[in-house]
Amino acid sequence: MDSYLTFRVADEVFAVHVSRVMEIREYERPKPVPQKIEFVSGLIEFRDEVIPLINTGIKFSLKPVEASENTVIVVLDLKKSEEDQTFRVGIMVDAVSDVIEIPADKLKPIRQEYKPGYITGTFNYEGTFVLILDTDKVFTGDEVIEMDKILSKAKKK
Repeated sequence: MDSYLTFRVADEVFAVHVSRVMEIREYERPKPVPQKIEFVSGLIEFRDEVIPLINTGIKFSLKPVEASENTVIVVLDLKKSEEDQTFRVGIMVDAVSDVIEIPADKLKPIRQEYKPGYITGTFNYEGTFVLILDTDKVFTGDEVIEMDKILSKAKKK
């Protein structure tokens, strides 16, 4: 059994492995950044570092997440592709749902031609269709490089 944190973005329910979740926190207005990537809402402070805040609605081609009393930030620990380094991002979600246990044999794969590379499969949880994310594949190499540039500029200020 693996544990997953589920959250809602627009009308979709997603799940990430709990080992990748660093923190769940109340929404805070991010610091704006010039020349940003469309889905980067700005920067927030997390412990001793500054991290990008991602509007998951825009990233996943859904309705943008609008700040409300239910909006939360989930801080994720991700691995850079082909490297052994990690980086952190905050993702804006409409609401956090539950932590659920999913037996590996109950995950349903999606045929490669029908899915973005960052969705590993689906799971039916109490009648809800849940999309399981591979957090290390959500961002392309180019997006990671662009976010690194944004963070580098912010650190120089």
